Amino acid sequence: MEKVFKKAITTIMLPTIFFGISACATTSINSIDNDGDSRRVGKVAWNNQVDTDISKMLAEQVANDETRLIFIRKNDNDPEQTSANIAINDRFQVSLHPGNYTAVNSCVGTNQLSAHATGFKDNNLLAEQKDYQLASGQTYFFYVDMDESGQGTLDQITTESALPLLATKRYQTHQISRVVPNCPTPVIAIPPVTQPAPVVEQPAVLTEKMTIELEVLFDTDKSIVKPDYYSKISEVAEFMAQYPNTLVTIEGHTDSRASEKYNQALSQRRVDAVKEVLITQFGTAPERLNAIGYGELQPRASNNTVEGRQLNRRVIAIIEERPNN
Repeated sequence: MEKVFKKAITTIMLPTIFFGISACATTSINSIDNDGDSRRVGKVAWNNQVDTDISKMLAEQVANDETRLIFIRKNDNDPEQTSANIAINDRFQVSLHPGNYTAVNSCVGTNQLSAHATGFKDNNLLAEQKDYQLASGQTYFFYVDMDESGQGTLDQITTESALPLLATKRYQTHQISRVVPNCPTPVIAIPPVTQPAPVVEQPAVLTEKMTIELEVLFDTDKSIVKPDYYSKISEVAEFMAQYPNTLVTIEGHTDSRASEKYNQALSQRRVDAVKEVLITQFGTAPERLNAIGYGELQPRASNNTVEGRQLNRRVIAIIEERPNN
């Protein structure tokens, strides 16, 4: 792919060189002015990016039939042709430059997202696509990184991880989005004239404590939950929905490598991240969740072997009935 990208760059640059020579002779006719964020050709002027208050944007309510997506581009010095063409459901959103971010609303449900280098010049809006299930009225954050060969990565991150990144980024304004939600109109059911008396069902009661071991793996010294593990975490949310009077304690454990203080702090960050996913992705009430990092204090196998250390690195959800007051 890198060879294809470089060939595309060469194809773009050669005409640009010749165009640049002729442009010098016509500057007086078509005035071009680049000053900081501002760009002007003749009488047409625009800004590449602007400073915005991200807190005001996030405070705006998202419609029930829509979801909000925010794409954040890493600060780097990669070539201009590595601008990331962001596409949503085969519709162009923006050619995102380093250090910028962009926001757009889309429809709920499955969304096909793609980040593909401008330099390929293939207009493939589904290149390297990833599918995400997005809920109504929510805001989702995606981190974009393009390397100098044009290879792009697009990963979903939590609100906790996104906010510090957005504090150092600027909103990109010089592209016109082609993303139009066109979400189906919600169907409003008309109730019948007469209704039978509702049957009040007693909520299911959990008679004994339930333990679910979450197969959530983290990168070294990281506490970001990758979307690949959301399906396992959803089992906890579904179980809690079946038993609405339950509480969950999320326990985090590590092996004994590094110091005890370091391991305890790392395990706490990780269980806090799992708790955040349950709240933001699956709508679990925060008051029903507790997160405790035990570090290396509760091993279930020997830390002297690779296998034992693997067993000790675990995240567990313990579900039990809420005690009667």
